[in-house]
Amino acid sequence: MTNPVPAPMSARSLVAPSPSLAVMGRARRVFAAAALVFLGAVEGQAASPGLAVQSATARSSAATGPRIALLVVPQPASAGGRAATAHADEEAYRKRLRDIGFDVWTFGPADRPQLERGLREAAGRLPEEAQVAVFVLGPTVGGVDDIHLIPQDAPSDIGQRPTMLDSEGVRLSDVMRRIAQRRPRDLVAVIDECQAASGARCDFDAAAGNSGASLIGSERAPRRTASPAPLAGRASLRDPMLTAMAQEGETFLQSYETLKRGLAGSDLEPRASGALTTSFAFIPQGFFGGLRSDCNKIDPNAEPVSLRGVNLEPAIKACEAGTATYPFARPFQDRLQAGREQRAYQRAVASCDDPTSTASYTTAYPAGRFRSLVETFALECGRNRDRQDEARRQQEDEARRRQEDARRRQEEMDRQWAEARRQREADEQRQADEARRQRELQQRTTVGSASGWTLTYSTDLLDISRLANDQYDPQKQTYTTIWHSRQHGEQVVMYVQVSPNERCGSAQQFIAEQIRPRRNQISRAQEVTSSPVRTGYVLEGRGTAVSQGTFDDRSFYDFATIRRDDRSTIVNVGGRFPAEFSDMYRAELLRMMNSMQLPGRDIFNNRCG
Repeated sequence: MTNPVPAPMSARSLVAPSPSLAVMGRARRVFAAAALVFLGAVEGQAASPGLAVQSATARSSAATGPRIALLVVPQPASAGGRAATAHADEEAYRKRLRDIGFDVWTFGPADRPQLERGLREAAGRLPEEAQVAVFVLGPTVGGVDDIHLIPQDAPSDIGQRPTMLDSEGVRLSDVMRRIAQRRPRDLVAVIDECQAASGARCDFDAAAGNSGASLIGSERAPRRTASPAPLAGRASLRDPMLTAMAQEGETFLQSYETLKRGLAGSDLEPRASGALTTSFAFIPQGFFGGLRSDCNKIDPNAEPVSLRGVNLEPAIKACEAGTATYPFARPFQDRLQAGREQRAYQRAVASCDDPTSTASYTTAYPAGRFRSLVETFALECGRNRDRQDEARRQQEDEARRRQEDARRRQEEMDRQWAEARRQREADEQRQADEARRQRELQQRTTVGSASGWTLTYSTDLLDISRLANDQYDPQKQTYTTIWHSRQHGEQVVMYVQVSPNERCGSAQQFIAEQIRPRRNQISRAQEVTSSPVRTGYVLEGRGTAVSQGTFDDRSFYDFATIRRDDRSTIVNVGGRFPAEFSDMYRAELLRMMNSMQLPGRDIFNNRCG
């Protein structure tokens, strides 16, 4: 087989110092030299820092002019699971894009100055009148008026600090504008995953700016409907995007429609700029027919007379290799099928002494192009034998059809029965869940505190301690309410304590100083924003203090919350319970917390100024 035109992998520097910036000359020469170290990145490895260039492995006459894909992976694989996924995505995209005729430029992890400078210089070296496709891999952050690329040195919580985006991130609109200055024939971009910053949004039109670029991508989103069905979790946009890139002749607008279908029911929502080009296609129409491959020598509509004496084996092997490289290429599949049928036809009519080959064609291709010719040839070799063979084939075909019909009827009956059973079980489960919910609602009661809070709890599960029913301690100035388990007694302790914030510190500081020293194993410790007016911190794990340096094996959950405008009061909600009953008591504690209504103002207000 003659494979699609192989182009040797080349690596060349696209990072060059600007002679007009004398002050930065030395620094930029160092940066360029460092980038050159990584330009020969080995295919299949994670993207390295700097810029690596790999030429297309196949070129087609249907794709005129240069085609360049710029893959941006701003964070190292070691930055976390999402970053590691981005590097795996880069490898998959790079292979696919090279196979369909793109020269691939990969810009690897970099800090902000390197990322901005490197992308600017890469854009400046793009050839004019090229088709350019930009892939931004890994999460980006949507700000007030743009989408920002997040370099490796950006703070991990930058999504919660939108005011830092301009100083810590790189505006995507700037990247697209600089590429547009090279007057590309087409400019498109794929944004793997945009995460809207606090108080901001993922604005694809703002990211396109005045570049005229077409942008598609996705935004990570929570459950979008009231349905109890969960969403399919996707690690990234890669799989549906690769499917959208595999359709010959499909425009960028149509690729977006394919992407939307691929993301249906998942936790990634498709996003796009307001207008999408119809002149760009990842695989132009006629791409596979324009590849230099012996597979294209197979004519699916070839006349029988032209097949005499033709050696089809090299072309068939080329088609087999082509379908292995391009499993999504329908033209190669069609030519492979046609070549195999033509070969079977050649064998079927080669000699009257080989009735097996003659019969093999009609079995393999019951509706083939050459069936009538093969049958005529068989008749000419021996009418009696052919009539018997035909009768036997018809009987076998009819038997197969009857068996297939019987099998389909049985499968349909099995399917209907299974569906009815699933529906019945689902109805019974819904009824049981509703009955349980009603029982829980009937068995819950509301309690409140003189400090101003109210909540509901399960009277079937818990009982308020008589010694700590909204007990006020004048010395500590605390209000304390404690519950014990009706079933497990004092092994289970749930509590709400309202006290003055003596140190006027944060919820995290309170947990660290007052709670953490009396806990052993920590499985969760994180800040929780329960409402716009309050801050909170959660500590969860196993092992609570019994005495100095001694811990039992109970699970614990502690949550402290403080108002933002006045830190004078701390509300501490928590529980300790045997680890083997964690599922039951942790769920009840969370229900109590979710039902809790805190006072509008702190009772110890203005202690912290």
